[in-house]
Amino acid sequence: MCQCFPQFNHQDPAINVLRHKIRHGEDVDNPSLVLIWFSMEQALMGGCKHAAWSLHVAEYRLLLDTLADDMLESHWRLWCLDNIYKPLSALSRLVDSDSQKQELEQLFYELRVTSQFFKAGLAH
Repeated sequence: MCQCFPQFNHQDPAINVLRHKIRHGEDVDNPSLVLIWFSMEQALMGGCKHAAWSLHVAEYRLLLDTLADDMLESHWRLWCLDNIYKPLSALSRLVDSDSQKQELEQLFYELRVTSQFFKAGLAH
């Protein structure tokens, strides 16, 4: 099985194509790719809270990595920033332990730091 995106439990070839296009900004004039990707990921998710947690963390990481990639078009990175709240919101609803709460706080911290660099890059 291809492990193109090892942070994701499911390695569906069609979803991996979307992940790749999003991460590498291959279709930056098609922002609906992110929405389609979220829908496809959601369709594969079962009822397991642990699997849902892992999926949303992986979605967040892919969007954060894309946001941090200054080789990509700034409008694409901004679109990823605009949509990163979706996995974070889902994670907020899933928190049921102190360790998950800490992990979520760490994700928000990473986003704050990364988005400050992104905003600084747009100003120049």
